[in-house]
Amino acid sequence: MKIVNFFKNFYNIYLTFLGFLVSLPILAPVFMHLNLILPAKVIYFIYSFFCHQFSTRSIHIYDYQLAWCSRDTAIWFSFFITALLVKFNILPKLRWYWTIPFVIPMALDGGLQTIYTLFNLNTFGVLEGQALYISSNFSRFMTGAIFGIGVGWWMSQQLKIQSGGEEEINLKTVKGLIEIDLLKRFSHVFLSFALILCFAYFYAILVQVWSLTSIENKPLDSLDFAVKTPNGSFFARRENGICPTESPKDLLNMDCFLKN
Repeated sequence: MKIVNFFKNFYNIYLTFLGFLVSLPILAPVFMHLNLILPAKVIYFIYSFFCHQFSTRSIHIYDYQLAWCSRDTAIWFSFFITALLVKFNILPKLRWYWTIPFVIPMALDGGLQTIYTLFNLNTFGVLEGQALYISSNFSRFMTGAIFGIGVGWWMSQQLKIQSGGEEEINLKTVKGLIEIDLLKRFSHVFLSFALILCFAYFYAILVQVWSLTSIENKPLDSLDFAVKTPNGSFFARRENGICPTESPKDLLNMDCFLKN
């Protein structure tokens, strides 16, 4: 009965959905390592509709890339974490216009790379022929996390209100913090930076797991901060996953996915 009552609340369904959403891409390479090919195939196939799955833009475990790129991993993990914090009234109410600063870093990171690539604005010398700006896994993860924190924070509190939660999420529910007047005034800024730092630490842990579990496809440095040269073919997907493809005619590589 407790489980039934739990899922009577839409917000709890939302939390459960996010939990599965962020867990499966990480399980995909683990399943590959354990030779559980079918569940790995299912996960890579489903997530291929929502992510480009470029290997150079992905975190790896056991030499296999996650079913999500580093940016999508950060976006949805931050959605999940902020949803949990909103659930337990740890985050104060956020006005919609405060989401704008959270969107800007990702817009710049992805936008600049797209513009420089589309208009063939290249560097010279050592990186001759490469786009003037290419984001790294670190920049993609952190800008994605910042985006997810802001948008997830605002969206989750709206969903909680619609699900019958309190309209005003008060910081007083965070025990001990209310006594600090300066923290009360700048709670949004403080909590935002705290969350960003937590995700930076989480990223560092992911890269260490990547480094320790992989032999062939390792990060380039301790934070995989270095820029990687993208594959020459835009259609090269899941190179270090399952059912890789380089054909624009069959990006899903259906013959592979449907093969027993």
